[in-house]
Amino acid sequence: MRILVWHGWLLEGSGSNVYTARIVEAWRREGHEVLLVCQEPHPERFPFLDAAGTIGPDISATSLGTDPAAGRAVLLRPDVGDLLPVFVYDEYEDIRVKTFVDLTGEELDVYLEANVAALRRAARWHEPDVAIAGHAVPGPVIAHRALAGIPMVAKVHGSDIEYAMRPQPRYMELAREGLEGASAVAGGSRDVLDRLVGLVPSVADRVRVVAPAVDVERFRPMPRREALLRAAELLEDEPALARGRPRDLDREVAKALRGGDEDALNGLAYTYDQTAPDADAPARLRALAGHDGPLVGYLGKLIPQKGVELLIEALALLDPSPRALIVGFGTFRERLEALVLELQVGDRVTFTGRLDHRYAAPTVAALDVLVVPSVLEEAFGMVALEGAAAGALPLVARHSGLAEVAEALEAEIARPGLLSFEPGREAARNIARGISRLLAIPEDERRDLGRRLSAHVAAGWSWARTAGRLLQAGIG
Repeated sequence: MRILVWHGWLLEGSGSNVYTARIVEAWRREGHEVLLVCQEPHPERFPFLDAAGTIGPDISATSLGTDPAAGRAVLLRPDVGDLLPVFVYDEYEDIRVKTFVDLTGEELDVYLEANVAALRRAARWHEPDVAIAGHAVPGPVIAHRALAGIPMVAKVHGSDIEYAMRPQPRYMELAREGLEGASAVAGGSRDVLDRLVGLVPSVADRVRVVAPAVDVERFRPMPRREALLRAAELLEDEPALARGRPRDLDREVAKALRGGDEDALNGLAYTYDQTAPDADAPARLRALAGHDGPLVGYLGKLIPQKGVELLIEALALLDPSPRALIVGFGTFRERLEALVLELQVGDRVTFTGRLDHRYAAPTVAALDVLVVPSVLEEAFGMVALEGAAAGALPLVARHSGLAEVAEALEAEIARPGLLSFEPGREAARNIARGISRLLAIPEDERRDLGRRLSAHVAAGWSWARTAGRLLQAGIG
């Protein structure tokens, strides 16, 4: 089958980016011909891409000499200007970024029109049987305007609802136009689809739950020392280390904190490449490999919506307190570093900066507990499954799509409530209680629970299964 995918962003760094990369890889493996239209600047980093090029007046794609498979995947970057609209602001290498809600009317119109024109040319070149359009907005409306007569699946992720549709009526109208033109609307959980239908009731008859999955070849249990040393070894060859956060920035954080200078503190996040691992991340992981006590952690964006500060506050409430490993990037990083200093838990917290799945997977395997403390609604909870696949016990906020993941994992081990905590005003205290509860389980029993969860995820949440269900939603 010939599949056309529109994804307006990159292939790393967020759940929807990873989701897109993995489903394209799965379709290629199964023998499909896939054209992926997105803004990824480094297609050579992805071994499942056979060729890459651009969409201009003419279309050309250069072979990447990748691993053979039954099918073929080509990435084309549309020429839509230098602006990358996003739902939540982050710094990107050599890309001008602006949130959707901050776009002027002219910027939005230019962006949509350029994408429609590019996708129309891509469809003439690829002649797809079905199209997949990312997020409730803007993917579906772009695909609807560009791909008349081609079945289209809209793929909802949640950030589209909370950071575009709810705040501004213009995105509600664009979403309605696109979603009403879709053959099916897929979302990772019943919760996210219920929220969508509450805003666009006219699509209630075409929603389908298609849960994300986990790369279980990477996220798998490993002994802690082996896992951390493996991650450190891999990181040593990462060219981006030179652009990552330097260790001496810690002194600047302390200085800004002492002076109560919030502007200076916030500004520090823009003095290095947010998309790179910390310059000394390999050394930090090697040092942590020698720790034989409890280790808890976090994997994801460092932004207020993810609630990372709640984990740090929970550490300050625990006595004795476990060590914590915080993996991720975002403009909230320096505020979190300041909180660590304020609460005097600096000797117990290790930051690494951004680690992609090559490095993050063994790092997560080193954890006893992976905390998912998001404070706003999540469409699913892919990171909780990644932790479970790696043998770390997830501790998940009991709300939105996260609650559905927690309930499924708790049911597998017949331990209701063990892997989740109540959000709200007492969230930090509840996280502390949850960590204590999990670490109080005898180590052998805890390891056995981790192995059971890992096997459960491997059996039930494969990307091949997700890709198949998404495609079936489009072809009926």
